[in-house]
Amino acid sequence: MQVKTDCKYYLAYKPCKFHKNDGRICENCKDYDPVGIRILIVKLDALGDVLRTTSILPALKKKYPVSEITWVTKKNAFLLLEGNPFINRKLAIEDNFTQYLLTESFDIGICLDADPQSASILTLSNCKEQLGFIVNKDGKVVPANKEAHQWWLMGVNDDIKKENRTTYQEHTYKICRLTTKVEKPQFELDEKSISFAENLDNENNLKQFKKVIGINTGGGSRWELKKWIFESYIELIKLIKQKHPNYGILLFGGPEEIEMNKKIQEQIPDLIIDTGCKNSIKEFAALINLCDVFFTSDSLGMHLSIALNKTTIVLVGPTSPWELEVFGDGEVIYNKELECIACYKSTCDFVKNCMNTLSPEFVYDKMSIHF
Repeated sequence: MQVKTDCKYYLAYKPCKFHKNDGRICENCKDYDPVGIRILIVKLDALGDVLRTTSILPALKKKYPVSEITWVTKKNAFLLLEGNPFINRKLAIEDNFTQYLLTESFDIGICLDADPQSASILTLSNCKEQLGFIVNKDGKVVPANKEAHQWWLMGVNDDIKKENRTTYQEHTYKICRLTTKVEKPQFELDEKSISFAENLDNENNLKQFKKVIGINTGGGSRWELKKWIFESYIELIKLIKQKHPNYGILLFGGPEEIEMNKKIQEQIPDLIIDTGCKNSIKEFAALINLCDVFFTSDSLGMHLSIALNKTTIVLVGPTSPWELEVFGDGEVIYNKELECIACYKSTCDFVKNCMNTLSPEFVYDKMSIHF
């Protein structure tokens, strides 16, 4: 009897689902689906980075239609990749993932982060072709292919980083040797999270509003000035409600924004609907999906909003506005008068900085174009 071990439904430790369903065997199975090209992707970085990197997946599948994709990441990113139809297998670095990488072979290995841990994983993997970053014999991260050279230079030279006018997605497509149109990040909602968001929708009768605007105060902890100042959030919300009283405003944030969002709610309780700061990734995404327009910093919220096809308004300061892509549906807002934009400093001691020089009126004018 022939057993087709190259079929993506082959399990070895038990029969495949088709044999279980109707007793068929490999020889005559109409659902035989060969794995084809085996692709390994290593992406461990921040959650937002993991999500935005999923934009390469549709292009990889177009280039390699018969392929199997394994994604190595951290456990906290699994929910971002859950249900993604392009990914066949997820491996967490917290588990004993090396037993798979050391015993298997891949046709293509991709690592888009120039950090030692990620690059080491690609280096030890048995990949016929390596794209992105590896470590050399001295343990130093170096480009694996010539297309990764420019992104590598941007990581080691601030001047080159600030001069860059190419989006992150364009860089990743180049590194991966993908020539098709750049796609949005890929994310799948599940029924449980959709139901969770529907409850908030029904409880607050969101259908009464002409539009629903999401205001996300979250920005992570790595860069202090990814977040706007408290007073500006208040004034922006007041401006929106003053000019559009029939718009609903949902307030978003994560665990680090509990205190700020509580103060916002205390000051303008009648102008906002608080979505909470302790939602899971899937719940957070499903709540974003209730919005027509989503206002956020350069953060996970931004990438989720884009993946969910929402009009996305991004406020940017210490990171590069030129690397961000809203795919023609939204706005990247930053102070073009400041030379220090894209400084990538975690803190700032300037009296006038990238956040406090962005007035609520200026931001509203940019936002309202998309209302």
